[in-house]
Amino acid sequence: MDTNQETGVSLADVASLLDDETTEAVEPKSGEELTEEVAEDQSSEEATAEEGDDEEVEFEGKAYKVPKEIKEALLRQADYTQKTQAVAEQRRTLEEKAQLLQQREQLMSTAFEKAVELREVQNRLSQFEQIDWQSLADSDPAQATKLNLAYQQLQREAQQKYSELTQTQAQQEQLNAHQLQQTLAEAQKELRTRLPNFTPEVAEKIKVTAREYGLTDQELASVIDPRHVHILHDAMKWRALQAQKPQALKKVAEAPKAIPPKATQPKPRTNKAAEERLRKHGRPEDLAAFL
Repeated sequence: MDTNQETGVSLADVASLLDDETTEAVEPKSGEELTEEVAEDQSSEEATAEEGDDEEVEFEGKAYKVPKEIKEALLRQADYTQKTQAVAEQRRTLEEKAQLLQQREQLMSTAFEKAVELREVQNRLSQFEQIDWQSLADSDPAQATKLNLAYQQLQREAQQKYSELTQTQAQQEQLNAHQLQQTLAEAQKELRTRLPNFTPEVAEKIKVTAREYGLTDQELASVIDPRHVHILHDAMKWRALQAQKPQALKKVAEAPKAIPPKATQPKPRTNKAAEERLRKHGRPEDLAAFL
């Protein structure tokens, strides 16, 4: 047996140790470990595939990477939310209009009642104004004093009724102004939808066109319906187009007339052989053949 004299270890022992280390290094894995590795690889591949199919979507001002299916769902949800908000806004506007209408009717009814009450007090005051106070004081001082007190009380009541009526009328004017501002805001919003390029310069041109049709500045000041503004805008564009027609026709009339090209005359075909015979012999038959 071949041995190492210094250590006393044989080559067989070394080979055995090497075999053991190799066996430990390449020891086969169990079935569970292989299954886990395959599952991890599949998950990694699916995740990579999913990341490759991701699309960008914006949500609350930020961009996110999401799968295509989720993006479509988010877009549908956003569209539904937008439509729901639009319906809610329309409902809120209708409720506000109904509330303003109810307040307006109440104020009109209150103002009418205050006006009737004031008119009644003024009629009673007119009866006191027909009394001859000097004669009544001479004939019946006590009655004159009593009626004078009633007259003063009625004057204070008339002043109170007038103040209440004036306050109610002021509330009506304030409500009308608020309703007008709301109407103008809605009209401007619709006008921007109808005419996106509407500017103060365009508005001034529309006023000029409207004046040409005979509308006064007072009538134009009352135009708040965006449909009427749209009609005037189209009329302005039509008149501008009509004004350009004579200039276009004048340019066409003044344009130099084009000279038609002359027809190209076909070049006469010559018979080289006949020409040579004619030059060589000069016989009549050669001339006839050449011609």
